[in-house]
Amino acid sequence: MQSLPEYHSLRATEGNAKTVTVSVRIDGNARMMPKIQMHPRVIARLVEAFCSGDLDFMSFDEHPKRLTNISVKRGGRKPAVRLTARSLTEQDGLTRDWQTADPEIYGGAPWNGQMR
Repeated sequence: MQSLPEYHSLRATEGNAKTVTVSVRIDGNARMMPKIQMHPRVIARLVEAFCSGDLDFMSFDEHPKRLTNISVKRGGRKPAVRLTARSLTEQDGLTRDWQTADPEIYGGAPWNGQMR
């Protein structure tokens, strides 16, 4: 069974000067998911997994999507991150047998498995 990180489970419990704003664009639409705050260590782990080919899919509101890009920009004092994803196609080969990954694998805090 494949484990996919759930976007909401990687949210920092409190936003502060040390967290980074993360936005999502799915199928060209930037309004499908809210912006959240993540710790830099979580973002670093996601980028590492994406660049190594270990993170092809991600769950957004418990809907799997193909992750196509992670961009990091620092246009001032605070960096901003954008995750870009698209709906799955048959060629993606993701089986229906997947589960939400433990956020600790990606540097997130322990999670009780419930949507926030």
